[in-house]
Amino acid sequence: MLQADLLEKISEANYLWADNYRVYRTIMRIFYLEHQKMHYQMDRDAVLLLLREQDLFAQYTPEQLTLDLQQLVKWKNLTAIQDPRKPRTIAEFKNRQFQYMMSQAAIEIERLTMTLENLSTRAAGLSNSLFRRIREDLYKAEQLDTLPLREVNAWWQDLQEDFQRLSQNHQDFLREFYGPGMEMQMKSVDFIVYKQNLVRYLEDFIQDLQRSAAQIGAQLERISQDKVAHILELVQRSELEIPRPQSEQSPDWEAELKLRNRGVWQSLTDWFTGSDPAARQVLNVTNEVIRRAVQNAALLVQMENMGVSNKAELRHLLTLFAGFRTVEEGHRLSVLVFGAQQARHFSFDHIRAAERIDVSPYDEPPMEYSLQPRTRSYKPRMDRTGFADKSAEKAAQRQKILEEERALRQEVMGYIREGKLDLAALDTPVSPAVRTVFLSWMALANLSPDRRGQTQYGQSYTLKKRGDQTCKLRCTDGTLTMPNCVLIFEEVGHV
Repeated sequence: MLQADLLEKISEANYLWADNYRVYRTIMRIFYLEHQKMHYQMDRDAVLLLLREQDLFAQYTPEQLTLDLQQLVKWKNLTAIQDPRKPRTIAEFKNRQFQYMMSQAAIEIERLTMTLENLSTRAAGLSNSLFRRIREDLYKAEQLDTLPLREVNAWWQDLQEDFQRLSQNHQDFLREFYGPGMEMQMKSVDFIVYKQNLVRYLEDFIQDLQRSAAQIGAQLERISQDKVAHILELVQRSELEIPRPQSEQSPDWEAELKLRNRGVWQSLTDWFTGSDPAARQVLNVTNEVIRRAVQNAALLVQMENMGVSNKAELRHLLTLFAGFRTVEEGHRLSVLVFGAQQARHFSFDHIRAAERIDVSPYDEPPMEYSLQPRTRSYKPRMDRTGFADKSAEKAAQRQKILEEERALRQEVMGYIREGKLDLAALDTPVSPAVRTVFLSWMALANLSPDRRGQTQYGQSYTLKKRGDQTCKLRCTDGTLTMPNCVLIFEEVGHV
């Protein structure tokens, strides 16, 4: 659930839409550009000097600048630091001099505005080097215990940036493809040439994605949960080692930091592993982009060829038609050019003798198919016959089954000697039916806590195993390697 304080109004963004936003944005842009030059603090006179380099602020007064700077300080965009130098005059004492510095929130907001301004000129690409960098970062994860905490933090930042760039780049690239600009380009003839480079570019990315995603997924799966917890603990310690101002530390900032790091690792794992990883979704979307590009290029080629004159082809067909002497020849040409004019399709459930496509239906034997009238009053004729007496067949089948069971029992009991069935000591190969009976007895005893069971013939027995030894049971259809077991019967059944 979102915290209520996270949904409050952001005062640092007020300068973007205030009434005097042109002045405020110009001042903040000057501070940001100087911040990039490592000029972190500026006084009012330095800011005024930079402002007057623009024609819009030629008549801008120091008093106006003071009021605007105070407003930006009130919005927490700037931090006012009193000049430590001692005043030399009464006027300097009354007009206290301040050094102004951008707040962290203001830096991020101004960086965002510059990103939005250059959004249309920024080219999104699918770089294959990010996979290599992520693989190298994961290989280095095995050596984090030997690295100082500062290098652990640098490793974690590199891994986050590489993963974020990988996720963002493919989203930006595919967004541009589905954008209105690409839709207009796909309708132009120049798209046919662009399609070749696009398909080749995406195919290279897909090949590297398939190869690298499998490797990275295997790396992540080899890292155990205990190892992941240890890595995140090292990352947490490296983050806590960085000194931060007390104002940037919320009461639960350590727990929030731990939760954020775990979320980053979980996102990385979900991207490359699992039953439906995000890498597979990227692969499917990229294949769809290739399909659309190829299909659209084919349509453009077809539309371009629609304007080609068929005059020569028609003249040749008319010449052929004029040379025919019979109407039958004209019909054949018509079928070849235009296809069958009247076609009737028949479907049937007849099983053909051969499914060869070069065999004509006229060469196959005829089939008889009974048709029924399509009237509501029609009722098929029913043959009134009695039930056939099959009691003799059932008695013969029952007698056969009993004879087979009697023969199987006699054969099984022949292997029990002196109240024991030693599977390792059998000297003659057993049939598959006998082997099935032996294995069912062993399975029944294994399921019992006291290793006891009862055969289908009524004998009680106990299963004894000779440790972890194995034996080979010779059968008529092969040799079965199984645990060395002995079945000890309490009473030997009589056949």
